[in-house]
Amino acid sequence: MGRGAVNQGRRSGVDSHVRSVGRAVAILEQFTLDRPEPTLTEISTEIGLSKSTTHRLLTTLEAAEMVEFDRKSLRYRLGLKVFRLGSVASKGMDLVRQAEPLLRSIAEETDETSLLLVADGHQALCLLRFDGDCQVRVLFSEPGKHSAFNIGAAQRVLLAHLPDDVWEEVVAHHVRHMTQYSLVARDELERDRREIQEHGYAVSWEDIILYTCGLGAPVRDAEGSVVAAVSISGIVQRFSAERLPLLIRRVMQLGDDLSHRLGYAERGAGR
Repeated sequence: MGRGAVNQGRRSGVDSHVRSVGRAVAILEQFTLDRPEPTLTEISTEIGLSKSTTHRLLTTLEAAEMVEFDRKSLRYRLGLKVFRLGSVASKGMDLVRQAEPLLRSIAEETDETSLLLVADGHQALCLLRFDGDCQVRVLFSEPGKHSAFNIGAAQRVLLAHLPDDVWEEVVAHHVRHMTQYSLVARDELERDRREIQEHGYAVSWEDIILYTCGLGAPVRDAEGSVVAAVSISGIVQRFSAERLPLLIRRVMQLGDDLSHRLGYAERGAGR
């Protein structure tokens, strides 16, 4: 078989998968407030596919817990996994919506860069970034970009509050060495974890990029779980011994304010 035929076969396979995903999405879109439990006939008619093809796709979605089939009424309804995903999306959108004005305000106030990060598997994910008026900016973290948990103030705050089993997995397999100041050894990260949990904030001295500094604090939801971390960062010259205590208080207050907006009642707890 020639290379062209192989490539064509690969493209055909990819196209088939993309088409199947598109059809599955079309099926899920048939579940509406007006019609929460459609039948096989109603779904196949609306999406323009045969009953056999539609049934095969519904069976796949049912196996993935995306839909459920009621054998008494012969109707389908959305599965529990869709509701779980919807809950996650709702919380994520609320977090970003509540964080935006607070992060924008502290960036303007301090002239530093403010960030919002969340845990995403074995890495941290940046959701928001606002830059102050300082001419020198730290460009490591940007919205949509992942970074290792062991480098950066907000990242290390998240790492300090991961469940024990996830923490062990990250420390064993997912640390990254960026500069000579990056914390990579297990004993260093254990000590860092205890200190962050005790003091309620993290300080990042040149562990991502040389000559930069960052301060991070946790964000808690209504149940008290750490769901995100906020930080301010800039060049080390702007984090002087005289200014540092004020900036630490401000980033902790930022974390408290955002936690309060998410329903966390015990402001200042854990300090």
